[in-house]
Amino acid sequence: MDQQAFGAGGGFRTEPPVRGRRPAGRTAAAVLALLAALAAAGIGFAISGASAAVDAGAAPASADSAADVAARSVWRTASADAILPPKLTREGTEAYYRLAVDPDESCAQLPADFVKALGKAGCVRVLQATYVDSTESVVATVGLVVAGGSASQRAALFQNWTADSYAKKYSFMPSAYPVESTLASGFRNAQRIAWMSSITNDGTYIAYTVSGFLDGRTGPNAAALAQGSAPVLQSDSPPVQVADDLPTAVLDGLGGAAKNAGGSAS
Repeated sequence: MDQQAFGAGGGFRTEPPVRGRRPAGRTAAAVLALLAALAAAGIGFAISGASAAVDAGAAPASADSAADVAARSVWRTASADAILPPKLTREGTEAYYRLAVDPDESCAQLPADFVKALGKAGCVRVLQATYVDSTESVVATVGLVVAGGSASQRAALFQNWTADSYAKKYSFMPSAYPVESTLASGFRNAQRIAWMSSITNDGTYIAYTVSGFLDGRTGPNAAALAQGSAPVLQSDSPPVQVADDLPTAVLDGLGGAAKNAGGSAS
């Protein structure tokens, strides 16, 4: 398995596609156990998404500077597979397999309204990959935004980031990343069904998922997304479920990488 790290010369190598649901929910116990471990390591990550944030330690603005530096460096020092792993799992059993990682890591690919919502913290890097589920029916582009700025600016970003509200705004929705010569070659912006994000409580990382169906059906327009009126936006819709859950899975894995780096930060 390729263990190349981001920030060390170009991200991942692409990989060949892997060919081959349960009701929506959260892996709350696993997340809480992870947060407790991170608090003990001095990193202090928490996840804020559709539900209230879980505080894992000190307030972001008062975090120890060494821990802050360690948390902000994880995206560069952790292996690529620790950040956007070859396999993501939701609900313990539903598997999503990585097709390829976008070689474009620039912040310019984010929508203007998304970037504006980052405020003074701004954007340092965007890392994203596209996944398909084991039934080959759902596709998802999963991304990680690395915020910049000072600790206080990132703390303000955490306080101001409203994932539920932004998920209803079409102009905030990140682009789909189609992967040529794979099952996801037709996953374009017109096929986006839903999106959701989660943010760590220090404001350093925002994970997002943009999802759709592999059969190429068209997603809702801006008005339907805002109102949640399209049938594909119901809570039991697979793209809605994966959009809700995979950002948490990404931050879960990132938190594990941060924990591994915690010894040098404590």
